[in-house]
Amino acid sequence: MNPVSRPLLTLIITGVFFVGAGCGLLFQRNVVLGNLLRAAGVWAPEAGAEAWSMATRPAPGLPQAFQGRLALFALAGQSNMAGWGNLPEQQALHPRAFVFGNDYVWRPASEPIDDPQRQVDQVPLGSGRMGPGMAFATTLLAAEPDLIVGLIPCAKGDTSIHQWQRSLGDDTLYGSCLKRIAAASTMGDLAAVLFFQGEADALDPQKFPERTLSAENYGEMFTRYVEDLRADLQQSDLPLVFAQIGSHSAPLDFVNWRVVQQQQAALDLPCTRMITTDDLALMDAVHFTSASYQTIGERFASAYLVLMASEACGG
Repeated sequence: MNPVSRPLLTLIITGVFFVGAGCGLLFQRNVVLGNLLRAAGVWAPEAGAEAWSMATRPAPGLPQAFQGRLALFALAGQSNMAGWGNLPEQQALHPRAFVFGNDYVWRPASEPIDDPQRQVDQVPLGSGRMGPGMAFATTLLAAEPDLIVGLIPCAKGDTSIHQWQRSLGDDTLYGSCLKRIAAASTMGDLAAVLFFQGEADALDPQKFPERTLSAENYGEMFTRYVEDLRADLQQSDLPLVFAQIGSHSAPLDFVNWRVVQQQQAALDLPCTRMITTDDLALMDAVHFTSASYQTIGERFASAYLVLMASEACGG
C-alpha cells in the first residue's frame, strides 16, 4: 500500500466511526425519550409528527460541536417567569447560550426568551417581553464557562398551582412542558427546572369563584408537582430552584399573598432551593422592572450553583 494513503485511510475510518457513533447516540436518545413519553401517556410522535420532526432533526441554530452537549433548563411558572419587562434596546449574544423556542427551533438566546411567534403547541405561550432567563444563563456561564446552556420556556401567565398539577396530554401545562423538555433533550440533558409561580393563588377566591386557587395548601400542591415531575422525568434528584412571590400593590385583589409566601418559605424538599424577590422594584401591581428581572436571573443562577455544590444534589 502506498505509505501516503495508509494514514489517509485511517483518518477516513476514524471519521466514519465517530460520525456513526454520534448518529447512534442521537438515535438512542430519541428512542428513549419517545418511549418515556409514550409510557407516561403524554404524547407520541405520530400525534405530533411535525413538532417531533422539527425537534429531532439537526439544529442549524446550534453549532454542530454543541449538539447533544447542552445543559438544559426548563423555565416554568407564570408571567414573572415568562417576563414582563421592557426589552433592552441592544443585546449582546452569548456564544454558549441558546433557547428552544416556542416554534421548536433552536436559536442563540436573546430577549424575549419566551417569544410568542410561530408556536406549534396546543398550549400557547409567549410574553414577548424580558424575563429572568437570559440573566440566569449569562450569570451561570460567567461562573461555569465550559457549560453550554439551553433554555426551554414553559411558563404561562395567570396560571395557578392547580393548573401545574400532573395532567398528561400536550394540551395541559404539565404535559406540554414535559413534551418540550423531551424534544429539547435531543440536544442535551435536563440540568434543572426554574419555577416562579404563586401570584395567581394569592387572589381573593370570592372575586374569582370560577377558578381553583390554592393558598392554604400551596405547599402541598407544589410538593406534589415536584415529586410528579421528577418521577415522570425519571430524575429523582432533579435540581429545582423556585422564586418566592415578591410584593404587590393591589391589596384588595391579592388577599392571600402572605399566606402563599409563608407556604413557600416553609417548603423543605431535597435538591430544591428558594430565592426571594420581595426587595425588588415593580413596574405594575405584580410584575417586575427589567432591572429586577436581571437580578432575579442572577439569583436563580447563584441558587443553582449552591445546589450543585450541596450534598443534597450529589455535590
